[in-house]
Amino acid sequence: MAHLPVFGTSFFRGPGAAIRTSILGLLVVLAVVTTLAACGVLRVGQNGGQAASGNGSKGLTVALSPASRSVDQGQSATYEVSVSATGSLSGTVSLSTAGLPTGTTAGWSPSSVVLASGGSAKATLTVSTSPTTPAGKSDFTVTATSGAVQSNTAKAQLQVKEVKRTFGVSASLSGALAPGVSLPLDLQISNPERKSIAVTNLAVAIGQVVRTPAAVAAGLPCSAADYSITQYTGAYPLAVQPGPSSLSGLGVAETGWPRITMLDTPLLQDGCKGATLQLTYSGTGQGN
Repeated sequence: MAHLPVFGTSFFRGPGAAIRTSILGLLVVLAVVTTLAACGVLRVGQNGGQAASGNGSKGLTVALSPASRSVDQGQSATYEVSVSATGSLSGTVSLSTAGLPTGTTAGWSPSSVVLASGGSAKATLTVSTSPTTPAGKSDFTVTATSGAVQSNTAKAQLQVKEVKRTFGVSASLSGALAPGVSLPLDLQISNPERKSIAVTNLAVAIGQVVRTPAAVAAGLPCSAADYSITQYTGAYPLAVQPGPSSLSGLGVAETGWPRITMLDTPLLQDGCKGATLQLTYSGTGQGN
């Protein structure tokens, strides 16, 4: 039979010496294998790669609840944010958002949290919209940061609903138009609602030019092309309380009012004498 190598010197004598030496060699080989297994300091991960042992890694996880909120323009939505430390991380953690729509602001309570190793904390995120925040769905994210450690990116959604209110707009010119003359329009705004309205758009257009019967009989022309309109240039939104109001009553300077100008053209404009301009008005307003 084959003999395993012998380590050391044997002092056995007689016919059984070869067998005893083989057993000794087998025991030595097994001892070497056992030693190699016990000294291993790396472990093999599920993906076949090697990962260092130990639990000194630091990490953060963040989650939001609920994942989606729906509000009207001008209102606020709140989310509960949970932050947890993993590994040996501890200390002050700051929170931030990204991707919120224009016209919104993010507020935190508290503005930061302090975590112990393996601990967790909660904060409230308040997203405040404005009457000018675009209507629709917006996806945004929240992250937590502590020093050089950043958490996962938690996703959330904000749906802003457009809230339109009905109001009336009218105006009249304070004088007669003539070629080269420009007159302002102090728009009158009527709010039939019980709450104030945030007016976010106003526009004036010429609907029709009505000539006098004499101008029509004489075939004298006059049309909207003989006039130009400068639209409202004041600030938005305009907070209009219930009841009647006006641009002047709202404190808007005359320089921001719409204006109607009769153009001075080389064409015959006699048909515009005594003509009546029928103006149309439009606007958009949201409830406050």
